[in-house]
Amino acid sequence: MRFGARDRFARDWNSLGQRNPYGAILTGDVGSLPAWDHEQFFETGRREADRFIATVSRLVPNVPRRRALDFGCGVGRVTRALAAHFECVTGVDTASAMIAQARHLNAEFSNCEFVANRAGDLKQFQTGTFDVVYSRLVLQHVPLRSIRRYIPELIRVLSASGILMFQLPEQLDSPLSKFLTAPVLGGRWKQAIPRVCVYGYRSIKYACLACASDPHMRMSGLAYAEVRGIIERAHGQLVTTVPDTSHGIASVRGFEYWVTRP
Repeated sequence: MRFGARDRFARDWNSLGQRNPYGAILTGDVGSLPAWDHEQFFETGRREADRFIATVSRLVPNVPRRRALDFGCGVGRVTRALAAHFECVTGVDTASAMIAQARHLNAEFSNCEFVANRAGDLKQFQTGTFDVVYSRLVLQHVPLRSIRRYIPELIRVLSASGILMFQLPEQLDSPLSKFLTAPVLGGRWKQAIPRVCVYGYRSIKYACLACASDPHMRMSGLAYAEVRGIIERAHGQLVTTVPDTSHGIASVRGFEYWVTRP
């Protein structure tokens, strides 16, 4: 991801984290940001952690419970719940506003730590650091180039006896592609403009609109076959995939990918 795109991505999530962190993490219909009750919000995290740990125990019963990573932790909704199952849980997020709130809201959980990560990798963590890596409702909001970088990094920081789960929808229609390929409306003179000029003008206009717009959550996805290829090239082993529609678009398939390092 280019610096400008990464900077815009972090800016949007910082703003969302300041405006309505609970609603930004658990959105409502059509991407709306609901007002969550504090206890209800964190109760969803406890239920999610219990569901996740039950599957971990079934797939890899003897996985160590030393360190876990919650990638894209937000304000620690699931991080604090995972702390009951591990010696130490690290929550990572690109938005410093989310991390600041996570530290405040979870100060009582002494085995939780929260780290801001603006980089396009996880180099601040050594290879094999974590026994369990969890990432849900996260990668779908990351630009495609960064998804392709982060998946190998999530595998790299996984211990040889550990397991990783990340969730991701398949390919979604790109707003930029729709904007570029929309019909040219107007008179004959507009219709006669070379398509390459139309694309160039619209690309610049789209970039300007994106910079000036209110913060919002972009949606991305990768085809199942491409995700499998990324996992294999990163020397991961795909244990199983579970159909998942938590991205909220019924017409687009999604999956939980469960991965180990053989």
